[in-house]
Amino acid sequence: MAHIIHIGNSFGVRIPKTIIQQVGFKESMDLVFKITPEGLLISPEKQTREGWEQKFKSSKKGLKKSSLLGEFSNEFDKNEWTW
Repeated sequence: MAHIIHIGNSFGVRIPKTIIQQVGFKESMDLVFKITPEGLLISPEKQTREGWEQKFKSSKKGLKKSSLLGEFSNEFDKNEWTW
């Protein structure tokens, strides 16, 4: 069970270690507090672009290199342009 404790002019919540481990919180992790109809929701702060790298990697698995520019090529690109 969690407990509210007095810390200076503020209050803190003492959360048992087993709960901290179950939710994956780490020491010095930034948390976000949200008031909901059920009570208080505590969650880790999400970083900007979190998870983007994994989504990009998974989205390009089905692509072939030839399909990236194939539909946009033209006669100039094929015959006159030097890469």
